[in-house]
Amino acid sequence: MTGPTGFSAASAAGQAPAPSRRVFTNRNLRMTSIAAMGFDMDHTLAVYDTDNFNRLCFELAIDRLVRDKGYPEAVRSVRWDPAAAIRGLLVDKRLGNLLKVDAHGHITRVRHGFRFLEKEERRNLYPRGRIRIGSGRYRIFDTLFDLPEGSLYASIIDLAEHGALDLGRSRRALFDDIRETVDTLHADGSLKSRIVADLDRYFLRDPDLVSTLRRHREVGTKLFLLTNSEADYTAAVMDHLVGGPRGSWEDLFDLVVCFARKPGFFVARGPGQPVPAGEIPRMPNLRGICYVGGDAFFLERKLGCRGDGILYWGDHTYGDILRSKQSVGWRTAMIVPEVEEEIEALTPLAGRRRELAAVEELLEELVLEQDHLAAAGADQGVREDLERRLGEALGQRARLQRQLRAVLNPHWESLFREGRAASRFGRQIMEFSCIYTSRVSNLLKYPADKFFARPVEVLPHERWGLPER
Repeated sequence: MTGPTGFSAASAAGQAPAPSRRVFTNRNLRMTSIAAMGFDMDHTLAVYDTDNFNRLCFELAIDRLVRDKGYPEAVRSVRWDPAAAIRGLLVDKRLGNLLKVDAHGHITRVRHGFRFLEKEERRNLYPRGRIRIGSGRYRIFDTLFDLPEGSLYASIIDLAEHGALDLGRSRRALFDDIRETVDTLHADGSLKSRIVADLDRYFLRDPDLVSTLRRHREVGTKLFLLTNSEADYTAAVMDHLVGGPRGSWEDLFDLVVCFARKPGFFVARGPGQPVPAGEIPRMPNLRGICYVGGDAFFLERKLGCRGDGILYWGDHTYGDILRSKQSVGWRTAMIVPEVEEEIEALTPLAGRRRELAAVEELLEELVLEQDHLAAAGADQGVREDLERRLGEALGQRARLQRQLRAVLNPHWESLFREGRAASRFGRQIMEFSCIYTSRVSNLLKYPADKFFARPVEVLPHERWGLPER
């Protein structure tokens, strides 16, 4: 394996999956109960070279802000930082901040431009420590497509804060301009035309993808493609990734639905419209399986299966995973490429992580002992010895934490955690997806009739009683 930015051509057969390529289970899933599997395209079947794609989006957005929105030429001086934003962050449009939130809704990190706010400064701005995420003040970065917006917003805010740019508008207006500009790039075809003109630059071919899809068709599972992308773009991308005779990629599927407009696809809207046969050379639709639009109920009728007999793979926590699960009862599989990156970064430090866990447990015991000694009026020497041991343990914890942080995102650290708690994004993965993994082809490492069993969930009070300890 060549890591998260590339794919190995080695056969997946007969080898146990590496930790970074495993499928992880939140809810028991028996594959023999799945009659149909569906897939989003962008960032699911089609793996983007995210740095090249996001940089292109970032640069085109800058050009549009200057050309169409009247921003000063100084905006062109900002530089692309691929680590500036991660999924799960929130934008506070009123104050111009990027926020990281834990699973309980508490704000844990605040970045204004390129500067992280100190604890007291953060508390002054957000005295309750929590926010109402549903209000119009905030925007959530749910998808990988959102990341260029975060990088551009932070960069322009930083320019303005250092006097290198007279913004001339509110921070809310700045973000809304960036959001509208990026949306326009996607909608008017200018971004996609650049991508289609150089597909090798913007996509990573996975040599195990076709084998994965074929194996599940061979055992009788119906496969469908369900994407928000337009038919011509879908055809170009899938034809490029699958290869073979032009348009032959359609043979991998029983149904193809383009321009689905998820999440609206999961409410009743009526049937889709067939793609005219032969109109799109790379989507010839000779079998009459390709449609535009429609809804989930139309799709279920076409496939002859419904509800929890369908497993849908996607990368968008809301548009793909939550809505398909809550609205129509499909089982869900979430694609999270960052899982692979983080596991590969942390695996060499497994010993350090075990050491940190032991130190955390020791600190818990020492604090408990400290409370007991204070209540009992213990001897001064005993208490001083305990203080010394506490200081040593705290120093050891800080050293181990620095070593682990050094291999993660330099600004936000782990995508999935915030200290000892899950991040908001990490909690969403656990709550919304039945299974999750870094790429679709990881499924090839498992039997087609696999029963994915969730691990034992350990409650805090069970740590001392379960054999897993």
